[in-house]
Amino acid sequence: MKKRSLRAALASGLIAFTAGVVGPASIQFAYSQEKVKTEKVLTIAVPFGPKSSVPDPRARQNGWLSNRAGVSETLVGLDYQMKMFPRLAESYRNVSPTQWEFTLRENVKFHDGSDLTAQQVKDSFLKLNDKDHSAYNPRLIKLLNIKEISVKDDRTLVFETNEPNSAFIWSLTEPTASVIKEGTDKLPIIGTGPFVFVSAEAEKNYHTKAFADYWGGKPKLDGIVMDAISDASVAALALKAGDVDLVTNYSEPDFAALEKSNQGQRFEGATTRLFFYQARTADGPLANKELRQAISLGLDRDLIVEAALAGVGGDPAHSIFPVTMESWVNQALEASYDRDKALEILDNAGLKDTNDDGIREIDGENIVLKLRSYEGRPALKPTLEVTQALLSKLGLKVEISMGEYQANNDALKLGEIHMHLQAWGTAPQGDPDYFPSTLLDSEAGYNFSGYNNPKLDALLEKGRGEFDPVKRKVIYDEIQEIIAEDLPLIPVFHKTQVSVGNGKVKGYRIHPAETYLASPELDIEG
Repeated sequence: MKKRSLRAALASGLIAFTAGVVGPASIQFAYSQEKVKTEKVLTIAVPFGPKSSVPDPRARQNGWLSNRAGVSETLVGLDYQMKMFPRLAESYRNVSPTQWEFTLRENVKFHDGSDLTAQQVKDSFLKLNDKDHSAYNPRLIKLLNIKEISVKDDRTLVFETNEPNSAFIWSLTEPTASVIKEGTDKLPIIGTGPFVFVSAEAEKNYHTKAFADYWGGKPKLDGIVMDAISDASVAALALKAGDVDLVTNYSEPDFAALEKSNQGQRFEGATTRLFFYQARTADGPLANKELRQAISLGLDRDLIVEAALAGVGGDPAHSIFPVTMESWVNQALEASYDRDKALEILDNAGLKDTNDDGIREIDGENIVLKLRSYEGRPALKPTLEVTQALLSKLGLKVEISMGEYQANNDALKLGEIHMHLQAWGTAPQGDPDYFPSTLLDSEAGYNFSGYNNPKLDALLEKGRGEFDPVKRKVIYDEIQEIIAEDLPLIPVFHKTQVSVGNGKVKGYRIHPAETYLASPELDIEG
């Protein structure tokens, strides 16, 4: 095992970081010290940790971590070209506009040694709608819109939706749609993946061990530790000290320096992740559409990419989807930087500085915009800072701060802040419905902007009911046009993930959806 040198220094106070930010002082597998020394355990620094000590993979962000850690699996998956492939399902077919039949893969075992059956799949999905269960997931319930699940035999089941839903099959690729068996004291989370859940500490770490009976082959690693290190500079120090083997979300400026000197084990890959502002449109100053339009025009996205990402790891966003999503992106849209036009829009809307204090006014009050973001992704804070500088040139006073992600959402919903800078994968399911339906549908759980557009709601419903991809493209092009006009979401840039290893990591690839990481092929030398 590696020496935990950085953690020892942290514990002794030699390095003044917040206690506990780096994670546990040692790997907590229930093995003897002699056995641990011979095992191949990969320690990975990730920006976010589990939400509890027993994080049910079907709830909230837990599924993303569990799927990446190789503990849980879905019926259908996404390959590295963002195309669907059968995962726990051997095959699937659309029986009717509202019915989907699945045949399960043979010889799949849960981590307790029992066989995967159609009844177990049904039981797992039923828990999503149980408010008293840890799997309760109202957002996924809405996306799937399941009416009934029928078991035909041990390997065959049929999902029936309330309405035609072309996005249904894509929604099943989401990590929270994983198939989980009810846990026990010995195995609190029972999945089917190549790694077995061992333990977790909320917001800090997640431990697994290899599952020898995995249907896809025995893993090369004996275990994985996911260490939550939200500060990229601390993660880089942990890598240098030998406390972690891989940093998944490396600081872009530091990565650029490594690239320039041709040092380090570097990985990079384009993703569907979008850095964007969710604006409070229901009330407050940003209920004014002209102000939102001026803000978008006042964002020099090329400058932000250069400043926040050191010129690596991102491209200016013109739509919610990146240009790499050729099937869905509206190529006609352009979010240009035009300060003069922004000033003109503000003047024409009557948003002027009438008392010569340098700040424009709305309804006789100075426009003071409160912007907030969160730790965990290095580019968020500098993006916030550059935005503040750019918007001040429009005569807007901007106050920025960093907070906890959910607390920021709550503040946005209450109108206590006006914009929340976030980083989401816009198509982690490979389908265009997920992102706008989750954030902009008037009844969506994550619609903290208070945005309400009946036309958009109708288009989202129409898009889910259309199965012809050519016709769907027309619908989602119009959806993107409405977003670009109304700007309840203000896109900033699309992200390329950059990671750095210790030179010994093998079999690691960056997935475009960022929801896959651990596999039987993942390994570490020596």
